Amino acid sequence: MRHYDEKESSLIQFLTFEQDSQWQTREDESRIVMLTQGQLNITFSGMQNSLMISESKMFFLPAGDSLSAKALEKSSVIVIKTGKDYCLDELNISSIHESKPNTHYLQMNSTLHTYVQSLRIYKESGINQDDLYVLKIRELVCVMRILYSDEELIGFFRLHLTNDFYFAEQVRKLSRNTLNVKLLAEQMNYSYSGFNKRFRKAFGMSAYNWLRKRRADMVYYELFYTDKSLKQISTDNKFATLSHFNEFCHKILGDSPRQLRKNKPLSLTE
Repeated sequence: MRHYDEKESSLIQFLTFEQDSQWQTREDESRIVMLTQGQLNITFSGMQNSLMISESKMFFLPAGDSLSAKALEKSSVIVIKTGKDYCLDELNISSIHESKPNTHYLQMNSTLHTYVQSLRIYKESGINQDDLYVLKIRELVCVMRILYSDEELIGFFRLHLTNDFYFAEQVRKLSRNTLNVKLLAEQMNYSYSGFNKRFRKAFGMSAYNWLRKRRADMVYYELFYTDKSLKQISTDNKFATLSHFNEFCHKILGDSPRQLRKNKPLSLTE
């Protein structure tokens, strides 16, 4: 069972999981997750394989992506919102599309452990001021920029796949309900051509291909990692009919949704 203090700030959350408990979430803004105790087996909607994260490591959860985690032992995390107001653009990772990193997490050092301790002191003292936590989030981003190399930061933020965090955050939020490029451009107050130009620069691919991949990733994730019915998955991912959903799965994922779920790899059920 997860223990959660509903009165705490929405910017920084302290969560505890008992052994074998499950954590599933899909956030509207990007988060940095710091594992301060225990071990988690996690899967993101943009990944097909699970990843083991142990104590004193942190990972990044982009806006709109789903996460499924199992606590392999009693575990505690601190979830830190890093939306448009919290300086991710200041990281200035210019080569994110040219590099192919294979790291999804960063090891926390003594400086970050001290940072975590300062957060705990505020929590234990009953200090839950958002204005203060905005400063603490800015502090974290600044410290990360100093402590880690560009290569390490690229690996950490690779699931975001962009060097334009503000623009990407808007795209990720709005694309949860809009999978049409033209409508997405209109909602973000861009011309169609202007939107596609900035999108390609930010994400390294066309908006159409990115949205199709995002949809495929989410369908794959929900087929394998949730108990949703096929009809619910179809509806949640904006398919007009089950027939369109089946056609999409055959074309993009290689088989019908029913057969894909039936042939779930054993490693995904452990």
